[in-house]
Amino acid sequence: MSVTTALVAGGGGVAVALIAAAVYRDAVRVGVDLGSPATWAALVVLTGGASLVTLVLVPDAPLPGVLVLTALGPLLYLLERDDSMNGDDAADPTRLPSQSGDSADRSDEPER
Repeated sequence: MSVTTALVAGGGGVAVALIAAAVYRDAVRVGVDLGSPATWAALVVLTGGASLVTLVLVPDAPLPGVLVLTALGPLLYLLERDDSMNGDDAADPTRLPSQSGDSADRSDEPER
C-alpha cells in the first residue's frame, strides 16, 4: 500500500465518520419517521466505507460510480428527513409549502 493510498483511506475514513456523526445528530434533532438515528448513521458508514474499500482495492474503478456510492447514504437520509419534516399532507399544486393555507396570496383571483 502506497503512502497516497493510506492517506486517502485514512482521510476518507475520518470524513465518513464525521458525516455519519452529523447525520446521527441531525436525525436525533429532527426525529426521523423511518428507522432510528443509528440506522441512518450506519447506512452512511456502510455506503461511505464501501466506496472507500472500492477505491482502495480496485484502482481502476470508475470515479463517478465511487462518488455515487459515497453520496447514496447521505442522499437517502436527506430524502427521509424532508419527508419527516413536511409530513404526510396531500400535495396542493396551488401553493408553495412555505405558504400557509389562509394567508396565501391570491392575486390571480378577481376581487369581489
